[in-house]
Amino acid sequence: MNISKNSYYYIFGIFLFVLLKFGFKQSNLEDLSFLLKPTDLLLSAMTASSSEYIEDIGYYHQKLDIIIDKSCAGFNLWTILFLMLLYVFIQHSRTHLLKMIAFPLILLFSLVITVFVNTSRIFVSIISQNTLSEMLHLETHVIHEGLGILINLSFLILTYLITDTLIKKYMHNAQLTKS
Repeated sequence: MNISKNSYYYIFGIFLFVLLKFGFKQSNLEDLSFLLKPTDLLLSAMTASSSEYIEDIGYYHQKLDIIIDKSCAGFNLWTILFLMLLYVFIQHSRTHLLKMIAFPLILLFSLVITVFVNTSRIFVSIISQNTLSEMLHLETHVIHEGLGILINLSFLILTYLITDTLIKKYMHNAQLTKS
């Protein structure tokens, strides 16, 4: 049986992914504040709108007439981004120490990217939803979900391409300096 030297890291990453997804199912709004609060703060800065936190409901922006709730947390994006970046990094890492350090660092890096993408997604929805709804004659929830899918997928692809290119370039340069 030929097992890749990285298989155990991939299995552990998938295990962590499943564990996080199970935790999300059991989570409430308070548990997701690590995603929701920074998103709300960035959105408030971008729109000059202040929010009011309403327990068990979310962050209500009266000026924008929106609520940032559990469904807006970006948890799925965070976990998918984590797995994707972990795969790219482990694929190109040579030492076990780097691969082990990668787990917490990539979780944190994925979190930062998720907050940025999530805030962007909400902002784009706010500024374009009504116009698109009128132009395309679709209900706003369809526009909202469509924009979310398009933005999240675009950022996932872009993040993968940039990360993969940078890691390959770094590894190639590291090889040249060792030679």
